Amino acid sequence: MFATTHRLAVRGFFTPKRSPIRLCSALLIVLLVPAARAEEIQWRRDYSSALKEAAQKGAPLVVNVGTVECFWCKKLDAGPFADPALIRLLNERCVPLKIDANAPGNAYLVEALRVQSYPTLIFASYDGNILGYQEGFLETEALTEKITKVLVAVATPDWMQRDFEFATKAILEGDSAKAISLLKNVVEDGKNRPVQTKARTLLAQLEARASEQASKARDLADKGKTTEAIEALEQLNKSFPGTLAARRGGLLKAELVSRFADERKKQATELLRLAREDYKSQQFLCALDRCEEIRSRYADLSEASEAEKLAGEIKDNPEWTRKAADQLGERLCGLYLSMADSLLKKGQPQQAVFYLERIQTLFPNTRHADLASAKLNRLRGTPDFDKK
Repeated sequence: MFATTHRLAVRGFFTPKRSPIRLCSALLIVLLVPAARAEEIQWRRDYSSALKEAAQKGAPLVVNVGTVECFWCKKLDAGPFADPALIRLLNERCVPLKIDANAPGNAYLVEALRVQSYPTLIFASYDGNILGYQEGFLETEALTEKITKVLVAVATPDWMQRDFEFATKAILEGDSAKAISLLKNVVEDGKNRPVQTKARTLLAQLEARASEQASKARDLADKGKTTEAIEALEQLNKSFPGTLAARRGGLLKAELVSRFADERKKQATELLRLAREDYKSQQFLCALDRCEEIRSRYADLSEASEAEKLAGEIKDNPEWTRKAADQLGERLCGLYLSMADSLLKKGQPQQAVFYLERIQTLFPNTRHADLASAKLNRLRGTPDFDKK
């Protein structure tokens, strides 16, 4: 593991060129560390267990490699590592690990860590990524500053934990868009803090839900339900913005919108063609109906203005308007006759008579009035008609 860790090592982590703001933050962390009951550092002795604990806590690992006979190791233990503030910092914010280089079984570990002299302090993140080395003795203040910088780089910021909690709440409330925005902010720096690992898991779950919604939209598109598919894709982008599924859905939506626009254009063009044919054959009522449909359904297309012009020509001509009115009467009479026949089949002759007489009243001296009269005569000649 350490061989891999070295490849990930961040060299030059502790350099003199550090932001004053970060230094202030580092010192603030030290000042805010609460008082602890421990009077000595709680050194771990097993590397694997210590690394596992660091990963669980999201805390940095401070490895102290030395020997029992080492003079400067003893001086380090008696000096900085006996300082109460530094003890609290290590015990409460870090996972301290002490390795005796001469102890049985530790030779490979020391070699893997590339330790050249004693004491050597190794600062690593909770995932084993080495952040820096310190060879030899270091005074308390300088060592505290180094450990504090490790904490600034590795520890989970309060805002990050807060955003993760808000994102979790947003998911429970059904606000996926808000959750995605918060979670992406949490994982933005590309590190692997425990809270960031959890955030990536939630993002993956949201991505899966977005993919399901995108799949449903594609099914609608495949079934020719273009309008419903476009609406589903718009909802996908609204609910899961920034996801891969939403981006792909945006491309599909653009394609569907273009396809839908072409289809609408074809439909409007065909309706206008039929309206003009009705106009030529003096079926003015049908022509007006088609023109009205074009203007209501395709108002944004050029066919709408053409339809309006055609309808205007009909309405501006009294003779053609009269013919359209006559055609409307023909249509209405046909509907009344159909309604009367339907009522007769249901055994409701009195209601049928109402519509037949209405035809005679509204449209006298027409063939429909003659048909209505014939039906009425037959009905009135039916035995017991008046009893029904």
